[in-house]
Amino acid sequence: MKLCMRLCAAILAAGALTAAAEEQPWTLEASNWEKGKDLLPEPVVKRLQKGEYWFKVVSADPSRFHHNYSQAFWDASEKNAGRYGLDEKTCGLKDKATDKIPDFVFGLPFPQIDKADPKAGCKIAWNFAMAGAMGGGGGATFTLNGVDTGGQFRRIKAFIHTRGYQGRHFGPLKDNPEGLSGEGIAGALEPVDVEGVSTLTKRYWNWDGQDAVWAYVPSTRRARRVNSASRSDPVAGLDIFADDLNCYGGKVEYYQWKLVGEQTILAPLLQPYPFPSKSVSPTRQLIDTPYMAAGYEVPNAKGAPWWIQQNLVFVPRPVWIVEGQSSDPYYNFGKVIMYFDKEMYRIYWKQVHNRAGEYFYTAMCGYHFVKNDETFSAVFPNLVVGVNDKTNRAALGGRYQSSFLEQSWDPSYFSLRTLTHMTD
Repeated sequence: MKLCMRLCAAILAAGALTAAAEEQPWTLEASNWEKGKDLLPEPVVKRLQKGEYWFKVVSADPSRFHHNYSQAFWDASEKNAGRYGLDEKTCGLKDKATDKIPDFVFGLPFPQIDKADPKAGCKIAWNFAMAGAMGGGGGATFTLNGVDTGGQFRRIKAFIHTRGYQGRHFGPLKDNPEGLSGEGIAGALEPVDVEGVSTLTKRYWNWDGQDAVWAYVPSTRRARRVNSASRSDPVAGLDIFADDLNCYGGKVEYYQWKLVGEQTILAPLLQPYPFPSKSVSPTRQLIDTPYMAAGYEVPNAKGAPWWIQQNLVFVPRPVWIVEGQSSDPYYNFGKVIMYFDKEMYRIYWKQVHNRAGEYFYTAMCGYHFVKNDETFSAVFPNLVVGVNDKTNRAALGGRYQSSFLEQSWDPSYFSLRTLTHMTD
């Protein structure tokens, strides 16, 4: 009997050690690329095989990862079940009680997704939009870096400031006279040839309205209205697009969405669990994050010059695979395939085809989480690595070391006056 008990204990101990070993970080690289063939988009696997990319894979406890978002957010999501529907023509979000666009939404509008639902793709996109809006607004200063096989060929320092009206953790703002879902100002700080070039964007909380976008060029001292489809134009001639923020930066209504599959994928994160924030005023919190150096910045680095070498990990996560396509004739992209986290609703990867249907571009979108307690949480886009597989060059965006959350901007800040006086 004692021998049997000892054998059982030994077997259980061995099993525990095996499970613990499986939880240890490991590196996916060219020598074991087969382990990643079903964990990454196909163009990325090809570069993995060549030794251009490798991945530090870490596990995340599912329950703890779930609580990267606050309990308040999950409680609101649960209450939203059955409350919202979709406008048939536009894929716009509507309140079933009124058949109109809701006054205010917090939490996931569709906490349960039925993969057999023909509208599942649009519902996933709405969950993505609202999960990303919970922080309420903020900003960061960052760089855009153009990189080819010879290293960096272009660097732009820029900033972005945003204010959200929908999805806010602490409820709706008192005043929203323009009927917006959000607004933002972005501008270039250096080098001199682009200093002061900036944009103002206002996104309306409606089903069929286009974003209002103005661009300001200091040499002309004029702000001009531009088409919202310019989100698909290259930024400053680099292999990166305004639509790469969060891996999709447009209104949900701009795309036709279709759920095409599901799988487990490697999610790029600074770390699996939240960073702390530091209050510097009653309305502002600062978040410090480590810099993610790329190959071109590290002496004798291996792999592609644009591949991230430091402070990035990859967590296996279950995702929905969703196809999106714009009906705007001025939009440069054709089919876009995106990988949405089934629970956190972040897009980790996207593959872009041109309007002729040819694949040409993959973007990797990395994130970090912020949380103080169960009353507040947020998720930040921190990294985009956009790779043009036709030209074999790339661009990196983000990688900031400090960002902030702001709950109460000056009401006049997001205006044409601010845009045109930045270089005064």
